[in-house]
Amino acid sequence: MNIKYLPHAIIGALVMLELLSLAGAGSAVPWAILFHGQIILRAMGWYFAAQLGFGLLGLLIFRGVIPDGECSICTKDLKSFIPVYGPPVLCPRCGTWFHENCFKGKMKKCPICFPPDEGGPKIPLDFRDYFSQR
Repeated sequence: MNIKYLPHAIIGALVMLELLSLAGAGSAVPWAILFHGQIILRAMGWYFAAQLGFGLLGLLIFRGVIPDGECSICTKDLKSFIPVYGPPVLCPRCGTWFHENCFKGKMKKCPICFPPDEGGPKIPLDFRDYFSQR
């Protein structure tokens, strides 16, 4: 789910819980439907309560836990480019945040842990000059 839709999901779940409680249980308290006698209304209430819980958890994770920095591969903002480059992932070795698609594009090799080679293979002993003189 996109982070910009999380507040809408939370508000929608609260509204649906309130409407179910008013219509089914006759109470203005949203959690009254969770302990109502009819099993169908109770199941629908628990569904919307779980949706509310997962929405709040996602909002907490995306707003509080994941830092708002930039991807070390594409140098774009982590949170604003989630729809394009995928959700942020953490390198297990160095703890750097990347976009999921950028990390997959590098074949799951962190550019900090595995720096790219510069200039091709290194030859420890170069005998080309010796053989070219003869």
